[in-house]
Amino acid sequence: MAHSAAAEIAARAPFLADLDRAHLHPLWDRYKRITPMQPRPLDTPFHWPWRETEALLHRAVAEVAIDDIERRALIMSHPCFGEETATTGTMLGAFTVLDPGEQARPHRHTGAAIRFAVQAEGAATIVDGRWCEMRTGDLILTPPMAWHGHINPSNHRIIWFDAANMPLLRALNAHFFEPGDPNNNDFWRVDQGDEKLWRAAGLAVADASAGTTHSPKFHYPGDVTRQMLSEATVGADGARMLRYVNPATGGAVMATLDCYAARFSKGVETRARRGAYSMICLVVSGSGRSTIGDKTFEWSQHDVFTVPPWSWASHKAIDGDADLFIVSDKVVFERLDVLREEMQ
Repeated sequence: MAHSAAAEIAARAPFLADLDRAHLHPLWDRYKRITPMQPRPLDTPFHWPWRETEALLHRAVAEVAIDDIERRALIMSHPCFGEETATTGTMLGAFTVLDPGEQARPHRHTGAAIRFAVQAEGAATIVDGRWCEMRTGDLILTPPMAWHGHINPSNHRIIWFDAANMPLLRALNAHFFEPGDPNNNDFWRVDQGDEKLWRAAGLAVADASAGTTHSPKFHYPGDVTRQMLSEATVGADGARMLRYVNPATGGAVMATLDCYAARFSKGVETRARRGAYSMICLVVSGSGRSTIGDKTFEWSQHDVFTVPPWSWASHKAIDGDADLFIVSDKVVFERLDVLREEMQ
């Protein structure tokens, strides 16, 4: 039998060589690679402790002048991607730091991005002519091709968490970038603008313009999120979970980025879940432990960790309740009609 199979392969060799010269591949010996039984992510779960990241952020201020660069940000780069800068296969996660009086010049790009205020009281992000003040736990959207810049008019150093989908757009060869004028002082002379029209949940001006691809609301206050988490019911997996939504549609805040807030109760381990999408998790408060695939991480405030596609993940708060901010590409899979999720 083995001899017969070997002989058959040898007899087929000239045909395979002809196919190769014609740049053709036979499906019959490639189908398992082309159509795997389930997702096979390149990345594994990874953990960035805040105690290490914070020290390097403060060092960046001392060593890199803001006027010399586009952004003073440190990207969490997963080692599995080598020289390719990526936190997951489709997303970047980073922290940005500004000293008092500093400005991060305006620019825009096709990548969708978010800012989550970690230690950013008193700073602001300007998005398409709207002044979005940053307080602890605030989420600020910068939709694709929206002009945006950052400013720290406070008297103290500020830090926020960023996420963006540049790896996805680069894979699609669909990324564009346009720098702004760093000397355009009018860019910073704005107020809340149309953000006022979307201030109250459940209310909208009757004729307010609202696009369907991203939320018309750019600023989601952290105090409201924390209050809602305290009042939310516990889900089937044992966690309280909120989705940041586009108030005009009820769907994800942007077409390619999906954001969530989660609260875990002390001592309660959630049921393991997995989905065919990537997640970057920022610890907003508390401490705990997560088991993702065959890895277990202990985390505390401002740590960041990832959950690769189709990886079982469970979480447990240790010292008290713990809150996470989660950004994912889940909405991409929803829109492509290939979303799949499971819970044990």
